[in-house]
Amino acid sequence: MSTANKGRAGRQRVRNKKDLQAASYEITVADVIRELLNLLKKLGVHDLHTIKQAKMLIPPVTSLSRPIPHAEAIGDLLTVWHQDPRYLNQSGNPMPVKMDGPCPSFRELAERSVPSISAKQLLHKLERLGVLRINKHGFVHARARSLPVYQDKRLAAVHTLSALRGFIRTLSHNLDSGPSNADQLFHRIAWNGDLNKQDVPRLKIWLKRHGQNLLESADNWMIAGSKSRLKSSRRSKHTIQVSIGIYLAVDDP
Repeated sequence: MSTANKGRAGRQRVRNKKDLQAASYEITVADVIRELLNLLKKLGVHDLHTIKQAKMLIPPVTSLSRPIPHAEAIGDLLTVWHQDPRYLNQSGNPMPVKMDGPCPSFRELAERSVPSISAKQLLHKLERLGVLRINKHGFVHARARSLPVYQDKRLAAVHTLSALRGFIRTLSHNLDSGPSNADQLFHRIAWNGDLNKQDVPRLKIWLKRHGQNLLESADNWMIAGSKSRLKSSRRSKHTIQVSIGIYLAVDDP
C-alpha cells in the first residue's frame, strides 16, 4: 500500500470511529420514559398520578453507567460484509474471510465497524449467536445479515429500548407536524379485527420474508448514500441517524 493510500485509509478509519461514537451512545430506560412522558403531554394527558408513577420508574444515573453492547455497530459489520465488493464472491454473496491481515479479513471489518471491541471478542460473540461460523481451515463465514437480538438478553434489552424510543419519537414528531403531511414520518398500519388464529403462523412467515426484503432494500439505499458522502472531499455537517422498523402486533386475549 502506498503512503497516500495509507493516509486515506487512516482518515477513513477516523471518520468511522467518529460516526460510531455519534450513533451508538447509550439508550437507557430513562430516555424512553422521558420520551413517553413528552408524548403523553402532547396527547393532553394530565393524570398527575400516572405521570408521577412513570417518573418514579426512571432509575438513578448511577445505575445507567453500564455500556451497551454496540448492537447497531455490530449490525453495520454484517451489512458491510454483505455490501462491500471486496468481501463478496462472484455471485454477490459474502465470501469466507481469514481472521487476521489486511482487507478482506474479519479483523479489518471489526476494526472498521466496532473499534471499541476486540476482533477476537466480537468473533466469539457472533459465533455464539449463530451469525458466524469458522471452518476447519480457520476461515470465517457469515451466516446471516442481521443479528438475532432475542437470543441474547442484554442485546434484546438494548434492541427493545431503541425500538421503543424510535417509535415514540415518530408518533411525537407526527403530532407536531402540520396537517399537510409534508413533514410527517411514514407510519401506516394494516389492521384486521377478524383474522383466524390459525392464520397467524402463515402471516408471520409472510411478513418475515417480505419485511426482511423491504428492510434490506432500505438498508442498501441508505448505504449507497453513505458511500457517496464518504467519497466526497467535503464532509457534510448535516448527517443524522435514522431507522426503519416493521413489527407485527397480535391482540390475543
